[in-house]
Amino acid sequence: MEKPSYINALKWAFLILKKHQQDQDIARYLLLERTGWNLTQLTLHQTEIISTSLWQQFQQDIALAIQGYPPQYILGYAWFYGRKFYVNRATLIPRQDSETMIAQILQDVPAAKRVLELGTGSGALIISLGKEGHYQQLTATDISESALQVAQKNSTKQQVPLELLHGDLFEPVRGRQFDLIVFNPPYIANSELKLMDQSVIEFEPHQALFAAQSGLEFYQRIFAQISAFLAPHGKIYLEFGFQQQAKISKMFQEQLPHWQIEFFRDLANHPRFLRLQRKEVK
Repeated sequence: MEKPSYINALKWAFLILKKHQQDQDIARYLLLERTGWNLTQLTLHQTEIISTSLWQQFQQDIALAIQGYPPQYILGYAWFYGRKFYVNRATLIPRQDSETMIAQILQDVPAAKRVLELGTGSGALIISLGKEGHYQQLTATDISESALQVAQKNSTKQQVPLELLHGDLFEPVRGRQFDLIVFNPPYIANSELKLMDQSVIEFEPHQALFAAQSGLEFYQRIFAQISAFLAPHGKIYLEFGFQQQAKISKMFQEQLPHWQIEFFRDLANHPRFLRLQRKEVK
C-alpha cells in the first residue's frame, strides 16, 4: 500500500480495527500521540501525505492494537495528571479515576514530611503528589521488582526523588511511621474475571488487579496493620471498587472502631476512594 494521506491512514485503521472487533477510537488516539497533534491540527493536516517513518510506525501500532494491546503499552507511556509516565506490562495503566483521589489528597494534605505509597507500580500516584505538593520524603513499596524498575525510570524522568523498596505492603518499612499513606490495592474479585475487558485480562498484571476474599483481602490487611505505620494525625487514602463501599464500611467498623472513615466519589459520581484517620481527641 502506498503512503496514504492522514485521513486515509485513519480510515484504513478504522476498517482493520472494526474487522477485529477493537475500539476504532484507538486509531485516532495513536495517531495523535505519534504526531503530537490535537484534533484541530489533525484536521488541518488530514489531506497531507503521511511520512514514510510515521506510516510504518502506525501500521506496526495497528498490528498490535488488533491483538488487543492497550494503546498505552503500544506507546510505552500513559498520561496521568497532565504528565507522561512510562508504563509496560509489569505495571497497571494509571486511570483517570485515580486523579480524583490525588486532587483530594492535595486539598487535604498539601504538605507533609513523610509520604508512603504501597504497591506503587509505575509510581504515577506518588510522583504526581511529589510534583504538585510539598512533601519532604517520598517512599514507595512494591512486591514486583519489575514494577519498581518502571517507577525508578519515572522518578528519574520527572525529577522526583523516591525511596523505592521491594516487598509486600508494609514489610519493607517496618518500624517506621508516615504522615500520609496512599494505596490503590488490587480489589477485583476472581469471580469478576469474566466481566473484565479482554485487553485488561490479557495484558495488565493480574497481581495488581485481583484479590481474594471477594476482592477485599487488602483492606482487611491494611486495617489490621495501619495503626503501627500511620503517624499521629496522619491520613491514609485507599481506592476501591464502586460496589464495595458497604462491605468495606462494615469491615472498618469491626476492625477500627476508634478511627474515622470518609468515602469520596469519582468523576462519574461513583464511590471510589476513602480516607482513614484516627478520631481526634477533644
